[in-house]
Amino acid sequence: MKLPSLFRRERTVIKRADAQDQVEKVLAESLRVLGQVCTKVADVIETQRLERAGYAQNTLLRRLDTPEDEEARKKQ
Repeated sequence: MKLPSLFRRERTVIKRADAQDQVEKVLAESLRVLGQVCTKVADVIETQRLERAGYAQNTLLRRLDTPEDEEARKKQ
C-alpha cells in the first residue's frame, strides 16, 4: 500500500519541475521583450538627439540647418 504514495510524491516533484520550467521560460521571454523595448527607446533617444543637432531622420546624417541658397547650389 505504500507504493501509491511513492508515485504521488514523484508526481508532485514532476509538477514542481514543470512549474519551475514554465517560470524560467516566462522569465527568459520577459527579459527578451524588455531588451527589445530598451533597444527601441535607445533608438528614439538617439534620433531625437541627432534631430536637435541638426540631422534629419532616416538619412545618412544630412544636415537640416543649411541655408537655402547652399541647397540650391548643390542641386545645380
